[in-house]
Amino acid sequence: MMTPLLFNLKNKKALVVGGGKVAARRIVILLENGMQVIAVSPDFSEGIIKTENNQLTLIYASYHKDQLADIDLAVAATDNRALNGQIKKDCQAQKIWCNRVDDPDDSDFIFPSVIRRGDLTLSVCTEGASPFLTKQIVAELAEHYDDSYTEKTALLRLLRQAVLAGDGSPNEKAAELKALSRCSNAELRSKLGK
Repeated sequence: MMTPLLFNLKNKKALVVGGGKVAARRIVILLENGMQVIAVSPDFSEGIIKTENNQLTLIYASYHKDQLADIDLAVAATDNRALNGQIKKDCQAQKIWCNRVDDPDDSDFIFPSVIRRGDLTLSVCTEGASPFLTKQIVAELAEHYDDSYTEKTALLRLLRQAVLAGDGSPNEKAAELKALSRCSNAELRSKLGK
């Protein structure tokens, strides 16, 4: 069983071993979250090559455990199960968290499906049991939690700061914050004088 956690990965270093479509998807996620990514593969898909920027370094080579030096987390994304298993073992020996794209049960972490609406983050995962169910749930959530939640979370953040800085007991502040969470965006804007 996996435990859902949110990590601040900004300026951390990741090693992605593999050059195909799955590796490309993982690289994009890691880059979007501010990581410095080193990708290692004898060859890379066009998608990865187009993604290369100052946060992404491509190393055209086969994997070697020395490439794990100074790495915070790793992704074993090759089409070779034995190699992915070796990468996982090498990471374990160095206390580096590793995701095996071919074996969620032998992974220290997995990549859930994510919906972001400003400060609202919804993640869905069936831990490999049914990626199709995950997609179905994500579609339902994305429809319910539309783009208006981007504004709502921004407004609530501002109001929360004001409430916490104001007078009142912790219980009164909690009650006020709870009431604010039920307000429409228009009501929240009016409370801020916008």
